[in-house]
Parts: sequence; C-alpha cells; structure tokens
Amino acid sequence: MAQMKACERVAVLGPGAVGGLLAALCWKAGYDVLCIGRKESVRAIQQDGIPVESPVYGNFIARPRASEEFVGPVDVLFITVKSPHLSNAIGRLAVGQVGNAVVVPLLNGVGHREVIRARLGSCVAVGTIGLVEAIREEDGRIRHHSKGYPHIDIASDNDVAPSDLDCVAKMIQKAGIPTSVHRTEAEVIWGKLVRLSAVASLTAAFQEPLGAIRSDPEKRVLLEETVREAASVASHDGVDIDPGKVIAQIESFPSRLTTSLQRDIAASHSSEVESITGGVIRLANSYGIAVPAHVRLYEMIAGRSRHAAIVGERSVS
Repeated sequence: MAQMKACERVAVLGPGAVGGLLAALCWKAGYDVLCIGRKESVRAIQQDGIPVESPVYGNFIARPRASEEFVGPVDVLFITVKSPHLSNAIGRLAVGQVGNAVVVPLLNGVGHREVIRARLGSCVAVGTIGLVEAIREEDGRIRHHSKGYPHIDIASDNDVAPSDLDCVAKMIQKAGIPTSVHRTEAEVIWGKLVRLSAVASLTAAFQEPLGAIRSDPEKRVLLEETVREAASVASHDGVDIDPGKVIAQIESFPSRLTTSLQRDIAASHSSEVESITGGVIRLANSYGIAVPAHVRLYEMIAGRSRHAAIVGERSVS
C-alpha cells in the first residue's frame, strides 16, 4: 500500500486541455508542479508557460517545470492522457520510478487501471474529472469554457491508505477543484461513465451538440436508453445509479456542449470510443446484458471513422 507524508510535489503526465488546466491550478495554489509530455508540449511550456483563460479561475499564466521524462520524487502523479495514448505515455516511466507517489489516473471509461497497475504497481487511486469543458488551442492556451467548477472523484480499492486519499483530496481542493473520496473505484468510474457514455457517444455519432440531441425526439429516446443501459451494467458491477437523476443532470448541461470524443472523431484523431462506448459493450457482454443502443452508436461512430480514413487517403493520393 502506497504511503506518503505530504502532498506538495505534483507531476502531470499529459498536460493537454484537462491536464494543463490541472497543472496550472496546482501551480497557482503554490505546489511544485512538473509537466511530463512530448517534446513540442514541453518546449511550449518552458518558453511560454501555460496560459489559462477561464470564467471561473480568471486569466493567468502558470509556469510549472516541464520535461519529457519523469523527474522525481513527487507525492502525486496525475495521468491525464487519453486512453489510446496511455501505453506510450506510461512507457516513459520506469517500473518503480514513481516511488511512494500516489498515481491518480483521470482517464475516461474502463480498462486503464489494469494497464497502469501492470506497469507501475499497487499505487493507484482511480479518479475522474467531470463538469469540465476545456480546449487546448494550437498556441498552447487552455480555454476553460465551463461556467462552474470542475469536480474530481477518487477512490482506491486496496492500494492507497485512506489518510493518503484524504491528503490528495485536500491538495486538489486547495487548487480550487472540489473533490470527493468514494468507497470503491467502481463507484468513481460508473459515476461518470453512465453519463459520459450517453453524451459522448451520441454527440460523436451524430456530430451535433448536446442541445440538438436533446431537442430531437428520436435522438432523445436514444439518449435516455443509453443512460439506462449503462446504469444496468453498472448495477451488475456493484454500483447503483439512478437513470432518472443522470438524465436530469444531462438536461442541465448547456445546449452548445460538445465532447472530446465528438471532436476527435470529426478530426480523424485517435479517440476514446473503445474505452467509453466499447468499454460499456464489453462489460455488458461479460454480464450477458444486451445494450443495443450502445451497439448502434458504436457502429455509427466506427462508420464515421472509416469514412474519415477513406477521405483522408483520397486527399493524399
């Protein structure tokens, strides 16, 4: 079980939109912050810092340290890369290199905690970050569009001592992000995934903002069915989620809301469809549960990806 004495030194593996915002807020709160990323990102942070534009946190430039390699020791390591890039990212970390640090992956969907533990050992507190809409511009600016505070949920089934989880939670809260500690990792994962699998899958499949999905009668029915399917799978995973409450929460989101899965599919980038939509489908299959709405959306997203690949091949031929 991971043991630590303080939460003052922070590393962020993958300082993109969410990771960059997290690193900037931790730096602003006075923590010693290291960003670990690719050469281009590291150079930009070293030269220009991380400019943040936010209606909640204001406009400021954070100046954390940045490196292509892990430089320890640290107390907390946040992993904020997207799932398709996880294996390459944690490949930058040698086994045992993180020491007694608590590793907090903030990835969407399922399947990542097993990969991280296989590489880094029993030091993981699974986390999710929600209620955040942020985009990293080409010039390195982080535009935080949400008008409310993000929220982080964390839990560790066996790896991290409760006192250390509380230490991590207090550190994140000091950085300005409300944080909750849960009993189980499954609660953390499904608490976001039931909502995300619906919102991300539909916006990606139809390439429309959430408001257009909600206002279309047929798409709204599909949205609600997707929520109910994911809640059913969560129940078999030991987590009770009220679909009605999730649907009400989705109703409160801004009409203009888009998702990173939607943007990645539109841009023909590697996406999290396998860990979000596909992840729910795989778990449903393991429990013998039919999830036709998820299957339909997965196939629609896959069709868009194939079409984009064909168009891309034609454009360079």
